[in-house]
Amino acid sequence: MLRKMSLVCAGIAAVLAAGVGAGAAAPAETTRFSQPRQIDNPYLPLTRFSRCELRGQEEGTRERVVRRLLDRTMPFEFRGRTVRAIVIEDRAFSDGELAERTLDYFAQADDGTVYYVGEDVDNYRNGRVVNHEGSWMYGRDTSKLGVAMPARPQVGDRWRFEDVPGITVESDRVVDRLARVRVRGKTYRDVIRVRERLHPQGETEHKLYARGTGLIRERPPGGQVDLVGCSRR
Repeated sequence: MLRKMSLVCAGIAAVLAAGVGAGAAAPAETTRFSQPRQIDNPYLPLTRFSRCELRGQEEGTRERVVRRLLDRTMPFEFRGRTVRAIVIEDRAFSDGELAERTLDYFAQADDGTVYYVGEDVDNYRNGRVVNHEGSWMYGRDTSKLGVAMPARPQVGDRWRFEDVPGITVESDRVVDRLARVRVRGKTYRDVIRVRERLHPQGETEHKLYARGTGLIRERPPGGQVDLVGCSRR
């Protein structure tokens, strides 16, 4: 899984309850998926790369994540029409051992918004699959599409990356825009900082997304994981 506040007025609360906030509209009657597998959102260009790798540490554990764009699709139903999402495989290693393998499903709407439509999770212990906790699918476990990235994210925008009560609910907000950020010796320009809050646990982490690249840094509690590099398709 691509990783996985008090409100000042009732109007904002109502928007959050719907799963998104200003600048990140929920799927409307006009939402269309003409080319859902062409994901070229500036801050989440998922189909630009065939493989990305991130490395770092979390609470004293060495973390390594390998993400690959697979040559397959996942169908889902949206307003009576079958839409085919791309499939990205995430393999997460802790101290060198495979801890989790996830298949994540994304589709881009015609307005440029990237939606997250589900994930299949294999959790490992000692080389064996022990459970599938965290798995969900739009249309089966929730009636709400997750928003992975709005078309034109601005500071203050809010959305729900995942909105699956009983399994996972994750609220995102753009809290800053940075002219440049240096990660592992490389300078990225036009970067947004997104705060993610997991409910009901209240756990918070920050992520940096760079224009033209996507995710370049994750800061979970007690750690930091940085992009090492990506291979183009």
